[in-house]
Amino acid sequence: MQPLLSDYDPGSAYVEAVFSLFATIRLNWESQQRSLALLLTSPSHPEEQATVAANLAIASAQSGLPTVLIEAHVRHPGLGQRFGLSQGPGLSDILLQEETVTPQQVSRYLAPTFVPHLWLLSSGTGGMPHGLAPYAARLPELLRSLRRFLEEGQGQSGLLVVHGAPVLEGADASLLGAYVDQTFLVVVLGRSTRTATKKASEQLQRARARLSGVILTQG
Repeated sequence: MQPLLSDYDPGSAYVEAVFSLFATIRLNWESQQRSLALLLTSPSHPEEQATVAANLAIASAQSGLPTVLIEAHVRHPGLGQRFGLSQGPGLSDILLQEETVTPQQVSRYLAPTFVPHLWLLSSGTGGMPHGLAPYAARLPELLRSLRRFLEEGQGQSGLLVVHGAPVLEGADASLLGAYVDQTFLVVVLGRSTRTATKKASEQLQRARARLSGVILTQG
């Protein structure tokens, strides 16, 4: 398991690179009055992708923005472990319920992390053998409620960082990409092949995801 941003020396090149990525995203924020939802996915490397998502969320929170890290790779949980949190109810439990998703309901599933201003919405405890596809119609409602949690509950717009399943594992990343504001493809140097990266990019574009860039990282 790769280290979190908080484990590095504050002046290290890696920390500077993550904060530079966050600054670029913030500069291109279309409306500072509205919380931004980002999807991080990859062709087929969920471990490295999860590290980038967690560290981008930490950089956002350390910059003073209320931030929610959403574990949407529902069939392979593990983000909570990185923050020393046990696996509890989360995303799958919300989507499996029949009632309307509200900010008040969502807030009960958000776990505060050791980083101020950062909450984790874990993948949850509900079984989702077919991934997010059967619940796709509820995803916009969930994202709206999370935005309202930040804007009304925390008093300012913030950032939603979605750690999705790898693109080539199925339809989940493409579904999420259609609903978020921006999508970033995490490419692992020396491991993500050009063919796989091209195929993942094309799949996201067919789903009308707004592909905002590629993030290069080391395995």
